Amino acid sequence: PEDVVVKVLYCGICHTDIHQAKNHLGASKYPMVPGHEVVGEVVEVGPEVTKYGVGDVVGVGVIVGCCRECNPC
Repeated sequence: PEDVVVKVLYCGICHTDIHQAKNHLGASKYPMVPGHEVVGEVVEVGPEVTKYGVGDVVGVGVIVGCCRECNPC
């Protein structure tokens, strides 16, 4: 209900992504898609979301885990 789905339009690659891709931190899981600094378009919002709407362009800077089980993953 509080989720926002963002279609990624652009993504920056930084040193964190390079370290993850080369497993310098020892916790990388492959396959992976590097990049955690993105600009995208909101394509779906949950019923409780009031700050963003479909069509908004947003910037996201985040590092999160991935379950690799759900549809977004």
